[in-house]
Amino acid sequence: MTAREISAFDEMFNMIFNAVSEQKVTSDSRTNGRRVASDIGIGRGDMNDLFGKLRRHSKKVKWTTEADDLLDRQKEEMDLCDTDQQLLEWAMREVFGESQKYEAASRKAVAETLESGTQELPMLQPPTYPHLVALLIRAFRDKYLDPHLALSMFDHARHLSIASYVFGCSTQAYNELIETRWTCFRDLKGVRDALEEMKVNGVDVDSRTRRLVDAIRRQVGERNLWVEENGVGSGEVWNMLTKIEELVLTPVAKQTKELLDSSSLRMLKWDDWKSMPLEKESNDGWEFDQWDKPKRREGRR
Repeated sequence: MTAREISAFDEMFNMIFNAVSEQKVTSDSRTNGRRVASDIGIGRGDMNDLFGKLRRHSKKVKWTTEADDLLDRQKEEMDLCDTDQQLLEWAMREVFGESQKYEAASRKAVAETLESGTQELPMLQPPTYPHLVALLIRAFRDKYLDPHLALSMFDHARHLSIASYVFGCSTQAYNELIETRWTCFRDLKGVRDALEEMKVNGVDVDSRTRRLVDAIRRQVGERNLWVEENGVGSGEVWNMLTKIEELVLTPVAKQTKELLDSSSLRMLKWDDWKSMPLEKESNDGWEFDQWDKPKRREGRR
């Protein structure tokens, strides 16, 4: 975390622990110093499960018609930008500036909640924020042909604040990040790092993520760019590619792969049947024109 993020966490925890201490003193005065069972604690008591509310707000924001209209207006404003400089200025003002305003309002609401015990907390980030971050990455990469600025959009959203990182760096943004790193830089290691970061942060992969990985696998097989250009051995390239494919597997696919890779269920190679011995006689009890039930052959081995 940056110094600013550490300071924000310290401030929040100080408010929480101070409120808990005040509640404990009030409870002790009411019981004349006697120690009784109490439900005072982090996220309980008069704080009205503050942490639980924050977790609920950190989940997927419900999409509404109003948010849809807002996103359409912001897309139009993006299209009206004639240069990458204009788009960058608009993004810093209308996208990342709004993110900071929402964060400031949320921190103020948290402080008021601790003091007055109010119920409602505002959204931590605008509902259109994750969509706009992804659109900005795509616009700088495809429209203005500036992949470095596209990568900086993701990096700026990641380091702006904790809330910005959680909401802004969504599956859509990671997909744009992966496509930029691959199509513009052939950065296979960067693709693997992005997928590992998604797994660590609990960001789900979707169908587009898997399509991107499929395209990368095909292009790796078509051309061997890395030995000549990057000095990376082919073995390391295929190891990274294998890791990338594992990161986008669904839980069911992972279980299936583990079963197929086990020694008991190992899949036969294409030519394995040629070296398998043929049995001269079968002991299954079935004979031609005897379809009702097998004939038992006792004494035969």
